[in-house]
Amino acid sequence: MTKVATKGYDLPRNPRKPQLVSREWLQAQYVGHGPTLTDLAHDKGMSAANMHRQAQDLGIALRPRGGTSHSDALQAKVLATAVPEILRPALTGANAWERLARFAAAAEYPTLSAAAAELRIRPTVLVTQVLRVERELGGPLRTRFQRGRPMQLTPLGVKAIAAIRETSPSKGTARVRPSAEDSG
Repeated sequence: MTKVATKGYDLPRNPRKPQLVSREWLQAQYVGHGPTLTDLAHDKGMSAANMHRQAQDLGIALRPRGGTSHSDALQAKVLATAVPEILRPALTGANAWERLARFAAAAEYPTLSAAAAELRIRPTVLVTQVLRVERELGGPLRTRFQRGRPMQLTPLGVKAIAAIRETSPSKGTARVRPSAEDSG
């Protein structure tokens, strides 16, 4: 239909064809100034999906959805190359070191509830973070609490704790301040 309609009028075949953006422009705008890809797409007259695809094609590191900060996500990727192999899968975005430090702190307590109380965060937050670290590192890091038996570290957990304490920015300091989203 389009071919027939534009045949004698010297019109472009696809007037909505999105314009391409340069890597330099996208890097400066998205990383340097911080607007979302959706906002940049709107400014350029293209769909958000197309802008996202172009960012991926151009090798621009993307912020996680709902993430706190693009620089935090990029910093985690940079730091991940300088840490032991065992920890690299867990350094996947903002607050990665905080999750690892909280896991290390929790290992010192018989239960995650006791650890959460001492760290002054909600138990559900700590459980969620420890489960994420376990998922990212590829296995259980501690045995579950059973009545009369405190939780114990698995061999993977022992290796992870050693690596965390060896390389974390706070050198394994177990006390981590709660963030605003962790309390009540």
